[in-house]
Amino acid sequence: MSLKYLPLYCALALAAAVCPAQEKDHSRIKKCQDATGRWHYGDTAADACAASKITVINEQGITKKEIAAPPSESDLRAREAELSKRAQAEEQAKQDELLLATYSHEADIIYVRDRKLAQLDATIRASQDTLASLRAALVRTEAQAAEEQKAGKPSEQTAKALEQTRAQIAKHEAAIEAKKQEQQVMRTRAEADLARYRQLKNPARTDQKK
Repeated sequence: MSLKYLPLYCALALAAAVCPAQEKDHSRIKKCQDATGRWHYGDTAADACAASKITVINEQGITKKEIAAPPSESDLRAREAELSKRAQAEEQAKQDELLLATYSHEADIIYVRDRKLAQLDATIRASQDTLASLRAALVRTEAQAAEEQKAGKPSEQTAKALEQTRAQIAKHEAAIEAKKQEQQVMRTRAEADLARYRQLKNPARTDQKK
């Protein structure tokens, strides 16, 4: 048969229900069981069992293929938890590699920690010295403002000096508090790094302690 007549042949065959492709489609039946246990057959099975496994069979009841059920909410949560667990494990592996590459001995962790803590201590002391000077200046300026108040009204210059000094005091107090918090974070991080380093270097000893 000429290829140009093939579409016409199929159209005629379809009308006579003998077209091979159409016959193949009709021989496929969808079967599934919904959440209530009821079985569904035919083209509507896919809609009735949207959350169930669908089995495709032929007219003789022979299974041709199976379409897996979509993942449930619990499946999705479990999958998400597994992916999160893997990501955490990968990140931990990177951190472990960096830790071992950075320090050749656990004493190095302590040395670096103490050196950084000492640097922060020096910064805190400098800010405390400045803060002491500012507070002394504030006392003098407040006394001057009180004297001017007795005379009538504090000068604009004195009022401005009071405002600036108080702002500087607040700034240095906040900086000191931030440095102290940084020190605490550094101590906590160093303790964690030291414990992890020991675990990586001496896993047997760590297991015995447990």
